[in-house]
Amino acid sequence: MIYDHPLISGAYGNSPVIVQNMLLSAYGLFKRRERGGEAARGYNAILRESQFWPPERLRAHQDELLQRLIHHAYGNVPYYRRIFDERGLKPTEILTAEDLHKLPLLRKEDVRRFNDELRATNVPARRTTVGRTGGTTGIPLHFLLDKDRVSFDHCLTDRQWSWAGYRHGDKTVVLRGLTLIPSDTHAGVYWRTDWAENRIYLSGFHLSRETACIYIEKLQEWRPRFLTAYASSAYMLARFLERAGVVIPMQAVFTSSEVLTETERKVIERQFSCKVWDRYGTGERLAVSQECEHGRYHQNEEFGIMQVVSADGQPVPTGEKGELIQTGLTNFSMPLIRYALGDIGYMAGDSCPCGRHLPVMGPVDGRKDDVIVTMDGRLMPRAGLDQIHELVENLERCQLVQERIGEVTVRVIPRPGFNAADEAELKGQLRKRLGAGTEIHVQLTDDLPRTARGKERFIVSSVDLNQVSGLELNAKG
Repeated sequence: MIYDHPLISGAYGNSPVIVQNMLLSAYGLFKRRERGGEAARGYNAILRESQFWPPERLRAHQDELLQRLIHHAYGNVPYYRRIFDERGLKPTEILTAEDLHKLPLLRKEDVRRFNDELRATNVPARRTTVGRTGGTTGIPLHFLLDKDRVSFDHCLTDRQWSWAGYRHGDKTVVLRGLTLIPSDTHAGVYWRTDWAENRIYLSGFHLSRETACIYIEKLQEWRPRFLTAYASSAYMLARFLERAGVVIPMQAVFTSSEVLTETERKVIERQFSCKVWDRYGTGERLAVSQECEHGRYHQNEEFGIMQVVSADGQPVPTGEKGELIQTGLTNFSMPLIRYALGDIGYMAGDSCPCGRHLPVMGPVDGRKDDVIVTMDGRLMPRAGLDQIHELVENLERCQLVQERIGEVTVRVIPRPGFNAADEAELKGQLRKRLGAGTEIHVQLTDDLPRTARGKERFIVSSVDLNQVSGLELNAKG
């Protein structure tokens, strides 16, 4: 983004709003030209056709990409050369995704520890960019990405958006964790405009009960066709619309970067009078799954490999939940093979009425470190727990905080009229889900803390999951 460069960031921060809009529009023009470049045109041409390829052709294409990556990793990445040699493996022994179990899982702590060893020695710096992710822990992780790979990921997004009828230049609102608005802004304009892309960037950091009316008025005035947002930000805005009795019709809402629950989906779709199109991806840009018009999540086999394993790292049958293991196929500057983030999900294994042959996976339940642990050792994801927003009448939003097993503190933003009966109902609904032995405390607050990227976490847990055996998630959510 434009504020990543220190000189541009300084000039942007010291400029009036009109100049900031001009800088943002110049960046939008640059990105538009980039999307029209040779690499992007090539990716788009493939992606238009490959979504309808027969499964056998898709798998053959993926196998070819994997074999090329494996040979590159062995020949040019010190970490993988060492791993192969220690295990007595040759690159020719990994031909398909099913062969990847011969390599160890790679986790974030490994990427931090072996960061230099994971960098390819034959990829020049001019072909790379630095990626960053903090995940739910907030601990930053830096890694290298091929610039072409980033372009490929954008083309995947364009493909999904086109399924919803989006065309470049359509009025779009962006509500994500972008720091385009000074943090000390307390009144006035909480957005910046990209005239080149016909987009408005709303600040996700300033949306609150006090400012919601300003956001709503801007949306009513501008009448966008599309909204792209973190799931939590779209849900927060939808709740404010609901409270104000306002519906703002759009053609589609695109959510990503967080787990989208059915409760959130229902409220967002009701207040924006359109379908939500969700996307599962990670900052590491390894594997991407995108929702189609039938609500099915399609795994993009042209970009990465998604596998599901049990708590002991073994493959699980189709339809069974486990930890998602990802292998990116197109990042040669820093290959991440069998990367385990701790996300929980499953592969569905069936076909989709949309006619695309990209494999179907189930919705992601969440992170292993983003769950509530019950007294009897169950791991409860946010799906199902967040239904309390609909069941407690005067509850605006809330956050579940767990510091020890069997005890939960609920931070509550109340609506006017929140009383002892609401608190009792809140505790009762949670105990139904977490068990009668769970100790529940309620704290009223005016705001909920967000991550550095502007996400509002529903569950904040510091419980050491090493105390809990297995990865079983309650399936009722």
